[in-house]
Amino acid sequence: MRSPTDSLHYQVISPHPLLAPYIACYWILRTTVEHPARHELILPDGYAELILNYGRAYSWYDQQRGANQEIQTVHLIGERDASILVELGGGIDQVGVKFKPLGLFSLVRQPLDEFANQIASPHELSDSSIQELYEQVFATTPDSGKIERLNAFFIQRLLVVDQLEPFIGKALQVILRYQGNIRIEDLKDLLDVHYKTLERKFKTYVGISPKTFARIVRFKNTYKQFHRMAQRDPYFFLDLGYYDQNHFIKDFKYFLHTTPSAYLRKQRSLSDEIVRRGLVERSLNS
Repeated sequence: MRSPTDSLHYQVISPHPLLAPYIACYWILRTTVEHPARHELILPDGYAELILNYGRAYSWYDQQRGANQEIQTVHLIGERDASILVELGGGIDQVGVKFKPLGLFSLVRQPLDEFANQIASPHELSDSSIQELYEQVFATTPDSGKIERLNAFFIQRLLVVDQLEPFIGKALQVILRYQGNIRIEDLKDLLDVHYKTLERKFKTYVGISPKTFARIVRFKNTYKQFHRMAQRDPYFFLDLGYYDQNHFIKDFKYFLHTTPSAYLRKQRSLSDEIVRRGLVERSLNS
């Protein structure tokens, strides 16, 4: 019997060093036409994303909002605060760009709260260059050439942007340094800024509130530890910013739609590795 790994190719590639402040990584995902269809739960990870889809259309389901979309070609995905279900079937051919928290704003120069939990096409952004990039990457071979094309595009677009709000960059650094385990009251005091100002600017430049972003970062860090620590120390989460077991289980159920005990009982497979891509291989402050 053929293993699912034989019909799936997934690769993570670092961007050009000059792009490190803006882009976490590029990735390539392909499946053969024989790859069995299944739904994958993709967690929010603090990144917005550009996906160049050259294969079959795929579905996206946001259970929290009851939104279901079929996605065709090139699209931008704003910051997400909830997990989504995507269909991973045969005939997928995608090249993706994971933006660091300020990367997408530097590209589109539009308030990102408009794109939070949304999928946007280049037409909706009134930016023909992204559609042109989609076509150029498709026409370029091999994969190393596609990455070079992406690097050239983003170096031209991102390295000429004006200085962004400095306290937003500092707020991100603090949240990441504390791995989301910081009270927003303490954050605003540290930055010497009014909470409403911090929240408004954070939503503009990142897409979601600082409190929501910190929650995502905290759970992301906890989830990475969960696979290593849960069976050895069932209360490991108390050292990661959770007040008690109910607090941890509430977040676990929100992001993974199941309880920790039920999750551990489930037989993990390649599917789960795709769900966790980026949570293990990358960190937000890389």
